[in-house]
Amino acid sequence: MRIKFSYLIIGLQLSIVHSQQPYRSVEQIQEEWTDYTSYQRDEMVTFCDFLFKESHFERCLLTSFQLLYRFPNDPLVPVVYYYIARCYEEMGNNPLAHRYYKQVMDVEPESSEAYKAALYRDTYLDLLSGNVDELLAETENTNDPYFSTFRGYAYMQNLNWEAARTSFISAEEIFDDAYYSKLMIPLYQTIVNVESVPVRNQYMVLISGSVLPGGGNFLLRDWDKGKGILASVGLMVLISNWGQVNSLIGSNRSLDLEGSFLPLFKNFQNENTNVKLTGNDQIPSTYNTTSSHLRYTLPPLVLGAGIYLGSIWRSFSDTHDKNNKMYESYVQERMDQISPDRFLDFSEPSLVMMIK
Repeated sequence: MRIKFSYLIIGLQLSIVHSQQPYRSVEQIQEEWTDYTSYQRDEMVTFCDFLFKESHFERCLLTSFQLLYRFPNDPLVPVVYYYIARCYEEMGNNPLAHRYYKQVMDVEPESSEAYKAALYRDTYLDLLSGNVDELLAETENTNDPYFSTFRGYAYMQNLNWEAARTSFISAEEIFDDAYYSKLMIPLYQTIVNVESVPVRNQYMVLISGSVLPGGGNFLLRDWDKGKGILASVGLMVLISNWGQVNSLIGSNRSLDLEGSFLPLFKNFQNENTNVKLTGNDQIPSTYNTTSSHLRYTLPPLVLGAGIYLGSIWRSFSDTHDKNNKMYESYVQERMDQISPDRFLDFSEPSLVMMIK
């Protein structure tokens, strides 16, 4: 009995020993945790890249910020900044896109792919935002074909056709590729066709405004302003004509006989037979029934003449601005058809490529 009990105790001890798991060191635990977090990181990076390619920009932004929060010191941070900037650009939020492109350039060396792509994109946003003067200043004396192309578009927006042609020729020479030469052909054609834009001659506008009130505005196709000037001048002439009543009723302004008139006052005093005013005023000894019509006809004529002459000068001076607007409309229409984004074929950083 005692021997069986001893065997039972030994069996229990052996089972306890075999059931225990080996002890893991701190280094082993850290290694397992690193593998786990690395897996999480790769999953988030892959998901972020997928969202961007599928144009889910808001969700891509959320995932990108989560990446920055969980892995703030990761080598992928500059590329994540680039993805954030691209998302904001696609969403039309150019100020925030500028901000994150600047962050990429602040942390990356100038020779890196991310830095160059961010610089190109940032310059492209300046062009789209109308910051052409800033763009031209930052890319002055450049030997980069992409910057030269952007400068050409900027000069087109400034209506500087010769400078635009020179920039496009310079970009084509630097590219030195038939593909880009083909892309440049519509740009050269746009500059040539600018002469076909229908513009107005200032002196024809001046003559039209002199012949007819508002005629200059009609020639500039500013119909509402022209009709307003014509109506205003016509009304002033009509009011002036109404002031000349002598031609209608003569010099008599009275409906009754003048002899039946009696001035009415409330401040008479009766002292015996002497009727007089309480003040020093006297009843007029004469009664004038006529007045000059100039006081009624001259002001409308002066006002109408001012509107007429002012409209002539205004339409003459507005002709240059109207012509510029027509050129700008032409350039914008052509830029919509041959957008500068055709040249955004430079190499860009990729999150997926960074983790491989």
